[in-house]
Parts: sequence; structure tokens; C-alpha cells
Amino acid sequence: MSNFSTKAVLSTLTNWMSVTDESLEKLDRVEARLLKSCDVKYEIKYVPVRFKKGDIYTITVKPIENENQNDGAIVLIPGLGAGVAMFAPNLKHCAINHYVHSFDPLGFGRSSRPKFNDDNAIAELEMVEAMEDWRKAMGIERMYLVGHAFGGYLASAYALEHPERVAHLILVDPWGFAEKVDANEKLIKPYAWMSFLGGVAGYFNPFSPMRWMGPYAPAIVQKLRPDLVIRFPGLRDNDIYKYVYYLNLPNPTGETAFMNMTLPVGWAKRPMIRRFNGIDKSVGVSFIYGSKSWVDPGPAIDIQSTREGSYVDIKIVRGAGTHVYADDPIAFNKIVRDVVEGRLENPSNDFELEECFHSD
Repeated sequence: MSNFSTKAVLSTLTNWMSVTDESLEKLDRVEARLLKSCDVKYEIKYVPVRFKKGDIYTITVKPIENENQNDGAIVLIPGLGAGVAMFAPNLKHCAINHYVHSFDPLGFGRSSRPKFNDDNAIAELEMVEAMEDWRKAMGIERMYLVGHAFGGYLASAYALEHPERVAHLILVDPWGFAEKVDANEKLIKPYAWMSFLGGVAGYFNPFSPMRWMGPYAPAIVQKLRPDLVIRFPGLRDNDIYKYVYYLNLPNPTGETAFMNMTLPVGWAKRPMIRRFNGIDKSVGVSFIYGSKSWVDPGPAIDIQSTREGSYVDIKIVRGAGTHVYADDPIAFNKIVRDVVEGRLENPSNDFELEECFHSD
């Protein structure tokens, strides 16, 4: 009887974690609702790349006014477990005189899920070269790369390899910059529950627990994270929860590669702080943080102080958390448009740590 029960449980979990035509259709519908909630008119492409003959899922928003023919395109790269529709509040409002593209990185979201090399440095390069194949296929000469969290890490890794294709880096609460430090040395201390969950999660792919929940996952996550519906309202209350669930249901090859890039509790094995100044000095960078974010801004401050002869700015969006682009899209969109339209201010450092950031 016990053996039968075990088999039944395993069979149920396997069925829950299987991608079907029905689940793909549901993902398509819920993504469309999220984008429609912000009145986004867009085109969809699956852009072919060489790595294992994969495809990168891409949405494009055309310029609302006259296109700036002599300038680059804005490219939005979502963070781990996120997708292009989470930029719904930003796509239209950034596409005034520029094309705006957003893609799910290879191995994530609605893009192909090839297996990456087990060596974390090689896997990173595989993702970067897939981005370069994507750029060539899209016919883009230079890009304003806007990356959130892990997307910021990938944007920086791309700039290291192809600086001539980067007009400017806009890194939004980027992951993977800081060196691993002891808890008592952190500039910003995360809440205790974050550290606990981070330790437990180190043994699994980040979204494995959600996949184990199966069709109950959206309702459970909605109970645990009621704030997400405020940030990403959609047309229905549960759109964002269903989107994240269906988006992360396929074979998690990107998550596995990400885990190979991390140390326990989410530190990067090859932190970007060690490598960032290897990016050509012609590439300017703007860091954007939410004042209530748990992400350590220390590396951005260090980069600003050591990257001589290059533009480095640090912006704070007051009252925003790590999802700056959703918490205050008006402020975020203005920063992006100021950068791409050449309204760069003298580099500044908005941090006033005692006033901006929480600590426990």
C-alpha cells in the first residue's frame, strides 16, 4: 500500500510538472491580459539563435512618435523567474522615439530550454552569445540594455564581451555583483526570513517548490505574496500568479545553470564587482535601486568610485522595492527615457543609507 501511495504521489507530481498544449495556451492568455492591462500594442517573435538551435521569445513595441534613426533600441531583460509581461507598465512609455524590445533569456520563460554547460563560466558565455545572436537576428546596431536582477548580471556579462554594441547599461537592482560577506558585515541586512529561505532554497532550483504545488501554486503564492497583484495588476486578480506559475513550468535548464553560478544563499561564484571595470570605459552605466530594496548597493558605490573616465550614476527611487520598474513606473520610465534621449545628469549618488534602507 505504501509503495502504491508513493507511486501515486510521484505520478501526480510528474503530471503537474508536465508542459501541455493547454498550459501553453493558458500562459499565452494570461500574458496577453497582463500586457493589455497597460494598453500595450506589441509584436511577438521567436528569434532563432545558434546554441542548440534555440529560440528566444521576444516582444517588440514600435515607437509611438518618430523613430530616432541614429540611436539604438531599448532592450529590457527580466530577472530570474520573471518574464517580458512584467515590464507592461514600461514598454509603451519608453517607446516614444525608440523601439523597445524585451526577451525571455535563453533557458527561461517562453524561450527554448536547452541544457547549458555545467561549468558556470561557460554557461554564462553560452547565454551571452545567445544574446549576441539575438541582436544580430533583430538587426540592432547598439542597445540600451536595461536588466533587472539576474537580467542585470546578464547585461553586464554581455557588455564585457561586446561593449561596442552597448550604448548604455541600466542596471536595476542587479544580482550577482557583491562578494560574499559575513552577515554582520552587510551594508543592508535582509529580513531573517529571507536568509532562512535562501539557505533552504540553496538545495533546490529556485522555483521547484512552486512546481511541486502544481495547479494549486497560483492560489498558494497569492496568499504568501498578496503584494504582487498590486505591482502587476493584470485584468484579473490572479493573472500575475498564473503567469509566474506557467512561465516557470517547463524544464528548468536556465534555473539549473543559475544555481551552478551561485554559492549558498544566492551569492555569485564570479561576482561582477571583480570584473565590471573590464567593460570598456566608453560604456556608461546607470544603477537604479529602490529605497526599500534588500539588494546591497555597495558594489555600485565601489564601481562609481573606481571606474575613472567612465559615466557611472546611481539613482534611488523612493518608496520602491526591488521591482522598481513596477513599484514606481513613472519614475523608472523617466530615468530610462532621460538616459536614451541624452539627458544625462552629472553622475551622482542618491544614497542616504540611514534614511533610505531598512535594517534589522
